[in-house]
Amino acid sequence: MVGIIGNGKSLAKLDDMGSIEYMFYPQLGFEKHIFDSAFAIYYDNELKWHWDHSWNIAQEYIKDTNILKTTYENDIFLITSIDYISVSHNILVKKLSIINKSEEKKRIKLFFYENLRMGEYPTENTVKFIKDKNCIVKYDNKYICSIGSSKRVSSYQCGIRSSDSSAYKDIENGILKEFDKAKGIITDSALCWDIEINPLNLAHKITIPIYIVMKEHRGQYDHGFLEAMNTLDIAIKNDEDLYDISLKYWKNIIQSIHSISSGERVIPNYEKLEFMEFCKRSSLTIMMLCNPEGGIIASPSLYPDYRYVWNRDGSYMSVALDLCGIPYVCEKYFNWCKKTQNKDGSWTQNYYIDGRPRLTAMQNDQIGTTLWAALVHYRITGDILFLKRYWDMTKRGADYLANTVKNLSPCYDLWEEKYGVFAYTLGATYGGLKSAWNIMKILEKENITVERGGVKEDYSVWSSSMENLKDIINKFYLKEENRFAKSINPLDKTIDTSILGLSFPYNLIPVEDPRMISTALQIERAFNYDAGGIGRYPEDIYFGGNPWIITTLWLCMYYIRLIDKLSKSEENQQLICDRYGICYIDPKYNYNNTCKYHKGNEIIKNNMANKREDNIEYILESLKKGKIPKEEVISYCYEKYQQLFNWALRHKYNGLFPEQVHRTIGAPLSAIPLGWSHAFVIMALHSKDYGLLVP
Repeated sequence: MVGIIGNGKSLAKLDDMGSIEYMFYPQLGFEKHIFDSAFAIYYDNELKWHWDHSWNIAQEYIKDTNILKTTYENDIFLITSIDYISVSHNILVKKLSIINKSEEKKRIKLFFYENLRMGEYPTENTVKFIKDKNCIVKYDNKYICSIGSSKRVSSYQCGIRSSDSSAYKDIENGILKEFDKAKGIITDSALCWDIEINPLNLAHKITIPIYIVMKEHRGQYDHGFLEAMNTLDIAIKNDEDLYDISLKYWKNIIQSIHSISSGERVIPNYEKLEFMEFCKRSSLTIMMLCNPEGGIIASPSLYPDYRYVWNRDGSYMSVALDLCGIPYVCEKYFNWCKKTQNKDGSWTQNYYIDGRPRLTAMQNDQIGTTLWAALVHYRITGDILFLKRYWDMTKRGADYLANTVKNLSPCYDLWEEKYGVFAYTLGATYGGLKSAWNIMKILEKENITVERGGVKEDYSVWSSSMENLKDIINKFYLKEENRFAKSINPLDKTIDTSILGLSFPYNLIPVEDPRMISTALQIERAFNYDAGGIGRYPEDIYFGGNPWIITTLWLCMYYIRLIDKLSKSEENQQLICDRYGICYIDPKYNYNNTCKYHKGNEIIKNNMANKREDNIEYILESLKKGKIPKEEVISYCYEKYQQLFNWALRHKYNGLFPEQVHRTIGAPLSAIPLGWSHAFVIMALHSKDYGLLVP
């Protein structure tokens, strides 16, 4: 369990106990503010922090929203924490509701504690209790934070975390000393409310809303203080409206999500209604990574530090939102891309969300992915004016890619680990060039000029570059191993899942090419984790080397696309039903139903009973000879894609998908949520739309 809450401008990460760990402000990803917040209740001469192991804790998002609900229950109390960031104001709201389950009235103290370290590099700060405003204020030379409630506090404490004045120590004692000011590097503070709660049979519930307001004052403390107090006052006076507006905002966004199906096939163990829920939650998660100005951060993670914009990740997330019917966010993303594009048509490794370059190494695949995503956006929206507005961006990007093909330019791989000429990079380069070529043809067909300075330009260099790529990629083929290498210059024969990008989605190598099928099967065979799933490459040591959501779904999507290609004829579809006992139309086929490809219930039952296990070695040997044993390949891949798809969907945590899953125990590792993982979940669920994704 874990959660993020946000409004596109601010974002906060909560742990599985409901603690606010950190917050990004004034923009997504930067700067970080470490909160280290907690709450506790003191009753019957005993203190219980919310992270005490005696609580039964459950956490989930309120349906169809980015409002997080955490419940804490023991024999006496049921406490609910509702956490969200208002979509109308940068106000973090934690609304605590307490129910007394016992049969007698309870007198308790509710404490809220903060150990906020403001800014990317915390400096000395001051914390004060402002009596007439009933709130805590903490400020340094740049930021001011106010914490208050609509319910009058009973006591307070301002202190230094590592000293005798620490608010944390006094909470442990159950009594705050009411020091009203402290100054230091690591200050802390607490607010306390004395509460009487009637027994449950009187239907009594006490609710304490806590509002956290962050403002940037940049040395103008008086102005910042006034803004913070005014915003806090807005929260206190409009509590219900803040909640209702945020609730309706998120629900309205996902009303546009298209109905989800997976072609004609229904994937086992998941109903279509569940498909819709996966797409809703993934879309809502990606939306929290999107800034109103268009940037999309990869993840809100600090360890590893992924809180930046990579064009690759952003483009995949843009495509996912397009598939879900949320195109206006994607339009803003391409506007961001247009503004950040380098003069030579490239984009650098990654950016702060405001467009400032962060790391400036080159990864040419990111240029290709951006152009590919632009074509997908047009195909889904049909917005010809979009293509016209971004034609200059498209042309410069394609010119850059054509130049990299001419020079066979090396760069860093998509994993940001090695330098060379990579299969995935060339796949994405082809996808970008082909997308630009298609965009040019669409504009010409619509009689929209693609000239510059009144002179018609020659785009044959794009087509010749694409033809060159088809020749170059043959150099990656390892004849003895019957698969493609990871890179040339230098030669790297490592089995790497990203090689699948040659075929899906970029289509440099057709998915039904025997060499590509063999490569995919060998990729799958290379991984044998106890937890299941597919990793990046067998020798991976990043976080110990584990299965990833994106690599597992990548192979899954390749298999789906391959099955579709090999099953175009009714003969092959009937073959699946009759010989292997797998219904192409419905894998959960009930023999009392009728499928147009089934010849009869008894035949099916007999074939099911006599079904042989397909031998992957036999398939690989046939492929090495350039032959595709369609029956065996279809049957094998059909079964495997189901397993891979189900594995990925099982490894969600509070609806959030991580980057990695521990290879042995199956726990989430590295960044969570990872936007790219959510994008691939959405793409995998939209297999009926794969034709839109191939340039």
